[in-house]
Amino acid sequence: MTQIKFFMYRTPDMEAFEKKVNDFLKDNEGKIQVRDIKYTAESPNPNDSVLKNWTAMVIYETK
Repeated sequence: MTQIKFFMYRTPDMEAFEKKVNDFLKDNEGKIQVRDIKYTAESPNPNDSVLKNWTAMVIYETK
């Protein structure tokens, strides 16, 4: 069955966001088969180039 998992995180630290997604993948290793990962990043304030709103969608099949 195809399913999705959304992640949303506001941070200037891209690695912190990557860790959240990677932790999900690691926790579900052997249980799911990833089909695709889509992501975006945007500045919530045009005057603040550091803080980003990160979103990701993991599309996967359950086993």
